[in-house]
Amino acid sequence: MKPILIAIPLSIIGFITLPAKIADTAEKPVATFVRGPYLSSVTQNSIVISWTTAAAVKGNVTYGQKASSENSLPEDSPSFVHSVTVSGLAANNPYKYKVIAGNDTTAEHRFWTAPAGNATFTFAAYGDTRTNHTAHVSVLRQMSLHQPRIILNSGDLVSRNTVANWDAYFADICDSTHVGQTIPIYASPGNHESGQMYYDNLFLPSNNPQKTEAYHSFDYGNVHIISVNTEIDYKKGSEQYQWLEHDLQSPEAQSATFKIVFWHRPPYSSSNHGSDMSARTTLCPLMESSGVDIVFNGHDHVYERTKPINGTTYIVTGGGGAPLYDFKTENEWTAYKEKAYHFCKLLVDNQVLSMFMIRDDGVVRDSLFINKSVAKTR
Repeated sequence: MKPILIAIPLSIIGFITLPAKIADTAEKPVATFVRGPYLSSVTQNSIVISWTTAAAVKGNVTYGQKASSENSLPEDSPSFVHSVTVSGLAANNPYKYKVIAGNDTTAEHRFWTAPAGNATFTFAAYGDTRTNHTAHVSVLRQMSLHQPRIILNSGDLVSRNTVANWDAYFADICDSTHVGQTIPIYASPGNHESGQMYYDNLFLPSNNPQKTEAYHSFDYGNVHIISVNTEIDYKKGSEQYQWLEHDLQSPEAQSATFKIVFWHRPPYSSSNHGSDMSARTTLCPLMESSGVDIVFNGHDHVYERTKPINGTTYIVTGGGGAPLYDFKTENEWTAYKEKAYHFCKLLVDNQVLSMFMIRDDGVVRDSLFINKSVAKTR
């Protein structure tokens, strides 16, 4: 099956500088991998593999279940930014792959396709990965030990939309660790990276009415997951709110065992920025009336979990690498809070969802269990 190829000419991505020596090597371009490869938008039968090269060259993805050389998806035209959709895959299966660009070839990596039904799997959530790259890498290394199938990032991947900051982010996930090459990452925009560069660097689902990556939803196993964008209009009556309302009532959401939503600005927080009352008054009633189990947020660089509020638990997971904040208030809705670099591990096993807050030193500091077979949260 022919892949979906995205070729972006230099005139559009002027932020990538073409080295003079490479520009002079027209016959046999040597392509140094600037970023990646990195994974996104996985389904039961497809996945998106993306990478950036220093020279405009044709790329090729080779992949297979037994060997990475079984199948080949060559690009039709040379490019600097590459994104290939590999399709026709089998659900809930591991695949090996390599990326070839010019005369350069990556090491062999592995990914998993999404499962169907009630398969058991692990995924992770965290956010605010900017600034302290040593801390971010520490969190990623601890996270990779738990082998999550996908990662949700609740925003502020970088401190500002610059090439250097995005280079540092991709160095964290693809060079210092191999998380980017092996685990698809989904994101929700934060206030620090709002702008076109966010969309130029990420390849996310585009199933909203505008067919953009600004907000989206997807299914993974028996979990329906929604990314909301609090950096654009989400008030009642807005296109995003109407889409969100409709999506929560969709057959996919209604048939899912668990519903997870993530966005950047927290409706419940005892830390530096505090509770975003616009999100609380606008989005929370919709979450609670639609049976959303957990909402993940960032913005405040701490961990904080609420007690269930009308059946929905709100978790601030902003300890991915930004400077940690102190807590400023005490609130009766807080179940647990801690100032720490961390991530959230979620284990889904049929009707049971287990969530653990794990610090970058590997210590588990908080947990939550939701058992739908007895319709009880504790």
